[in-house]
Amino acid sequence: MKDCSHCTVEVCPETRETLETVSIEVSPNHPLLQLKRALPWVALFEVMSRHWREAGKNVEGRPGLPWDVSLYVPLVVLMLIKNFDARRMEAYLAENVVARVFIDRQAEATRQIRDHSNIARAYVALGQAGLDEVNQLVGQEAHRFGFVDAGVLSSDTTAQELPIGSPNEPGILRGLAQRGGRALRQLKTRGVWGLDTALTQVQTVLRSVKEHHLFTQGKAEKREVLTRILREVGQLMVETRPVLERWAQSPDRVIQNATATLASMHDVITSLIGQIVQWVTTGVVAKDKIIHVGIPQARAIVRNKAGKKVEFGLAYLISRLGGGYLFGTRIEANADEKTMPLQALAGYRTIFGPEATPELVVYDRGGDATHTREQLAQEGVKQIGIQPKGQRAWQVAEAVRDQVRSERGQTEGIIGTLKSDKYKFNKPKERLWQTLEMAGPKSILSFNLNKLMRDIVDLRS
Repeated sequence: MKDCSHCTVEVCPETRETLETVSIEVSPNHPLLQLKRALPWVALFEVMSRHWREAGKNVEGRPGLPWDVSLYVPLVVLMLIKNFDARRMEAYLAENVVARVFIDRQAEATRQIRDHSNIARAYVALGQAGLDEVNQLVGQEAHRFGFVDAGVLSSDTTAQELPIGSPNEPGILRGLAQRGGRALRQLKTRGVWGLDTALTQVQTVLRSVKEHHLFTQGKAEKREVLTRILREVGQLMVETRPVLERWAQSPDRVIQNATATLASMHDVITSLIGQIVQWVTTGVVAKDKIIHVGIPQARAIVRNKAGKKVEFGLAYLISRLGGGYLFGTRIEANADEKTMPLQALAGYRTIFGPEATPELVVYDRGGDATHTREQLAQEGVKQIGIQPKGQRAWQVAEAVRDQVRSERGQTEGIIGTLKSDKYKFNKPKERLWQTLEMAGPKSILSFNLNKLMRDIVDLRS
């Protein structure tokens, strides 16, 4: 707790200026502590230690500051359960008694365990692959307790929308010019000469974008200004290419970061210009259109839903096991849905083994294809609950169709739960790609840990 009081020693003689230790009894039946006893800690320590070792953390006792695995494993697990960021986790550890018991630091006299920067390093070093492996362990443990019906696999695609405004071509190009300008100014602080022309061109692009937003009227005039912006951005790429070629191999860290930014801008503009030219000439949005130059992995995802034809962000395949536990993977934007049931089966087998096969596979009509059905049958799936297109016949009996509809509804509902404020699958706060790609798996893992905790409490109540 914080070192502050509402009165001073001079006013209240009974007030002490030193810290006081307070003994609080914590019930072993607290949900978090019941979950703690159920988790496979040996496997969790092995998985997290391996990923931290690969990230360069000193987990093996080499000379230097050691990486405290015994602290960081339960700490990160608790952070995932609560779905907190590093700063909220720091405050939670400082003031919550049950949190101290969960991470086995209840006897520590100091208020803080670690500051938020160290907590963030532990989480980031785990990586997306580490989160996926931990999620597999949670699914296996839920199955061991009997909470998972491994005979049912229901999947659907969704979009993880990002916290960005509705993308438009001038705005995207402005972002590119702004990032290029920041990189050029970093190079200038390091003594790199010959950047004035490129910096001037950056300002030219920004002025043209401002003109497009504020002063143009009508489609013809807007298209004319957008065409000019494209030419100006092309000239900016011409001005920065010699700088990139000359300084890309510099040993200076700041110069390396700046040239890496310029290189990424050159890579993005290669695809982006063609997509914008298609829009200018035909009025049709290009497939897999880049919507943010800082996050080129985010694309326009055509959904053709009622009231929402296009979503902007990252595409995901979410799979639900019988009993309600989830696993998921990021897929290509506008990926062929006909292959998604097969991809869901591959994810299922990473959890339960290469020979494991569900009895019932459920998917909507987007996955209906003769090849997909035949492949699922060859893999040993007995009930293929893929909704047929048009007048095609179902491959399952009427009683199974009712179960298919029920599973489809539950899958849609769980995806909606993932996108709630509690799990924050949609519009994550992360900005760097390294942490942004972890945001989706983090939400799924948080959901599974909380569901496992509820199931264990219900089992023992």
